[in-house]
Amino acid sequence: MEKKNNSAVPIIGWYVAFASGLCITAMLLNLFTGKYFSLNATWLTLLAVATKLTGDLTTPMSPWDNNSKCSSTVFLTFAMGNSFTSLGSMNDTHILTNLTALSILVATVIVDLCIQLHTHVIDSTLSMEIIFEIILLFCMFITIVCSALALPAIKKRAESRYQKLAASDEKQCRHTVEELRLSITKYWVMAASGSPPSLMKRLVTFAFTCIICVCSSLISYLGAGDRYKYWGCYKESDYKGSVLGILGSQSIHVFPIPLIMIIFLIRTLGYKYKGNGIKISKEEFAIEPYWTEKLVEWRQSSILVGLGHTRDIRKFFHKIEGLVFTFCIRLQIMIVICCKFCYVLSFYFMLPLLLLVNPLGKLINYCTGKLSRKKKVSNDQREQEAVDHNCFVILLEGEKNFPERILREIINGMDKHVQRGKEHCSQSLLNLLNQSFFFSGVVASFSGVVAFDSYRVPSLLSGEPPNCWTLPIVTLTSIAIAIPNIANKHVDWLVNTITIGLRYASLIDALDEKCGLKNIKNASDFVWVGVELHRKWLDMDLERKTGEISSAKDIIQDLVDVSKGIVRKFNSKENRMIVENPLYWPANVLAANSMYRITRTILLYYGDGECHAEELFRKLICMIADILAACLTNLPNMIYTKCINSAIEDRLESVRDAAIMFGETEDILKCFEERNLSSVGPSQPLCIDEWRGWIEQQAATISSSSTRSNEASSVESNEHVVLQMQA
Repeated sequence: MEKKNNSAVPIIGWYVAFASGLCITAMLLNLFTGKYFSLNATWLTLLAVATKLTGDLTTPMSPWDNNSKCSSTVFLTFAMGNSFTSLGSMNDTHILTNLTALSILVATVIVDLCIQLHTHVIDSTLSMEIIFEIILLFCMFITIVCSALALPAIKKRAESRYQKLAASDEKQCRHTVEELRLSITKYWVMAASGSPPSLMKRLVTFAFTCIICVCSSLISYLGAGDRYKYWGCYKESDYKGSVLGILGSQSIHVFPIPLIMIIFLIRTLGYKYKGNGIKISKEEFAIEPYWTEKLVEWRQSSILVGLGHTRDIRKFFHKIEGLVFTFCIRLQIMIVICCKFCYVLSFYFMLPLLLLVNPLGKLINYCTGKLSRKKKVSNDQREQEAVDHNCFVILLEGEKNFPERILREIINGMDKHVQRGKEHCSQSLLNLLNQSFFFSGVVASFSGVVAFDSYRVPSLLSGEPPNCWTLPIVTLTSIAIAIPNIANKHVDWLVNTITIGLRYASLIDALDEKCGLKNIKNASDFVWVGVELHRKWLDMDLERKTGEISSAKDIIQDLVDVSKGIVRKFNSKENRMIVENPLYWPANVLAANSMYRITRTILLYYGDGECHAEELFRKLICMIADILAACLTNLPNMIYTKCINSAIEDRLESVRDAAIMFGETEDILKCFEERNLSSVGPSQPLCIDEWRGWIEQQAATISSSSTRSNEASSVESNEHVVLQMQA
């Protein structure tokens, strides 16, 4: 019966080994990217599984089982140190939740190990190693909690500094593409130096976690020699061969992670004490206000003031609360001083390495600079850029300066993101925009922005929804696909290009925060999925119509009838309150209403005349190009908004996206600059309806001016701007 009960134990062991392997892989990747391992529900659950053997309180243990307890403790310590910077990417609520879960896990492991030490379940030869590992584990946990308490104040200071620098940059005009690029570089420097993970790495507590990991690995390494004498004893374990898998998966980090952390310490210490020799000033032990600000705030907020019904009871609890927080504040100060002391002590321990590494690094830089004169000039330019952007670095309180080499790396990183965007720029989108009449120089207005929808088309229902940028583009493209006798390569080119253009138009639509536009924007997304993937507008096969109806005019009329039927059906079945409010129409009704108005506008233009397929296709492309061109004049505003309108935890990624988008659209922005489009358009170019009003005003001015000079004009009214479009 006992053998039968223990038969599943090896399977559990392999499960623990697999969980440990996943964590180790994520931890190693996290050292280079900082994205793969963090203190969240997923990884905390896997850590709980990986440290399962530390909870075996009474089961008889083989020597390898006991060794796995040591490795699990070291493993948990390394995992906590590796996820230290992930606290910066969390808001206060997530930090509280995840630290609560972590404290439960750490407390469980420490209590279980202490019980096993007391009951002698753990081999006495491993007692000292386990005790030291427990102490280091507890120190790691306390350091993380200490840093988490300081994080809100650090973020507040970084956010205040960022907004101040952003406000000063906002006053500067960005008329040229180069000025926009410089502005993005400034925001990138601000975001990279002021991102919470970057600030966390510059805390003294982070260096202390590295010291803990190095010490923990050293203890584990010293104890590893005694484990090989038990090589054949793994068969005595209930976990059988899986115990070797657990020990192997949890011990693989003992060499690479401490080595990387030692390199980090050498680099950090070298930057921090550069030019100071071996002197350490008293300022190194000063306690910055952000360490205790949150605790002081809690003490002053009287969290427990509502406890009790009488004044004396409330007074008693208030006094206890004050004493507790005062103790916590003093404990926090002691922990920070201890971290600073260990940090300074590590400097003297690593001083020989620093004295060796710094000259060696200078020699390598000198040699590599000699190999290429061009590269040396580039480095000089980068140094000058670092000096120019040094004022945009967000420093921690108490930091004297920011390492120039890291600042140059930050600027180089921004250039790489811009170059990455250039590699994915769309020449087809630029070719499409060149079909715009403003781009081609035919007329000085984006006539297609008005031409796609005539005011002479009567409304099917009581009201009309406002316009957004994407829905007219999607509807016009759907009509273009449905036109017969157009080569497939032209249709495919149009669809692929519009897919790229819609990505930018959707982001610009999102900038327009007017109430009610969300459903209209969603309607365009809903329709475009079918158009792009299946060449279907709602349930109507656009390509099938080509085979059934030969006339382009008949197809347009068929689209009018289908869209009109959808709207009429909605009007007859839905609640009147919903029908009367266009902002709450379903996506298919909004799409159908747009299709109805645009197709009726096309029929009004042709009247009783002939409608040639190729001519109509070219005119539709011109209208789409005009709308996209007008929309994309908002690109600088959108890029700038992505740099400032984001939470501090997401800002670095947002600015990175802005840099990539700048690279993707730089050629378009240069075309806008060459044609002086920065001075063209309404005062609020985000909204297409504002553009329509502005263009109508321009058309009316041109019309009246032409009449006074007795010149022939093709613009008879605001509704006939479409007559200006020539294929």
